[in-house]
Amino acid sequence: MGNGASYKRAPSSGIQGVASTNVPAYSNHGTYLFRKNYLYGIYTGIQWQCVEFARRWLLLRKSCIFSNIDMASNIWKYISYVERVTDGKKFQLIPHPNGSKKKPQKDSFLIYPRNRRMRAGHIAVITNVDRKYVYLAEQNRGFHYWSTDYARRAPLIFTHEDGYFINDDYELYGWLEIESNHQLQPLNKSNSQQILRKYQTFDE
Repeated sequence: MGNGASYKRAPSSGIQGVASTNVPAYSNHGTYLFRKNYLYGIYTGIQWQCVEFARRWLLLRKSCIFSNIDMASNIWKYISYVERVTDGKKFQLIPHPNGSKKKPQKDSFLIYPRNRRMRAGHIAVITNVDRKYVYLAEQNRGFHYWSTDYARRAPLIFTHEDGYFINDDYELYGWLEIESNHQLQPLNKSNSQQILRKYQTFDE
């Protein structure tokens, strides 16, 4: 297996690994829960789908959220910004098709179209980038324990003719880069009291 994953599978709702210091990824191996998940009263998605992980990661690491979406593949076309939950400010999601002239950036979202294996498409978080690989954190694609702080890695290929190409097992649209990413701060208990009520749909 390698590339950040072990051979042992995590049980349903077990933690597969932890990304970006404090964002656990949960397994839904063997069962689909269809339960809504909330964090600080904010709906993050259905346990434990790929979109739920991406929205929870975005909330914890960037204090932002993106709108509800029916399937991951539609994020590429229909989600163009994230909103900071403490003041409502919007930050654009900048699309870079696979083969972009700009190198993928850490803390971007990788978006996949629908296919026979991933019928709703897929979203993963790029947690790191080096010369040869992008490192990905995700839910609902493989159910193995992570051996490090990411689920897997995908080769990054650069040519002057084609630009930067992520060579994953499945076709992908590309990545969405968060505008002003480095200015966005994590959300935790100390600043969770600043969350605007309009984003909270469940009282924890």
